[in-house]
Amino acid sequence: MSANSATFISSNLQTIFGEGWDMANNSDNTIVYRSTSNAFEEFRVSIEKTKITVSVPMPNSEVLYTTVLDTPEEACDYIRNHLDHLQIHIENSNIIDSDDE
Repeated sequence: MSANSATFISSNLQTIFGEGWDMANNSDNTIVYRSTSNAFEEFRVSIEKTKITVSVPMPNSEVLYTTVLDTPEEACDYIRNHLDHLQIHIENSNIIDSDDE
């Protein structure tokens, strides 16, 4: 992978992550976004010569699920999908919690 891959991924992630997320690391080959409300919720991208390793948080867990992808586009799509899933899970949890009150 090239420096162009890192630039592409970094630019796209800036548009994907909004309020509630901080960029914790943006080096030549590693990009990390961390939740401002839960330090265990972290999205991590490691760009290597022949692959892109992406780690995403599992809901209600301190575990990151890691997979390997081939292209920057796949990595961004994967992160977008998992961020959407995580946000839906959090919203649903908040609704259930408010029903309990």
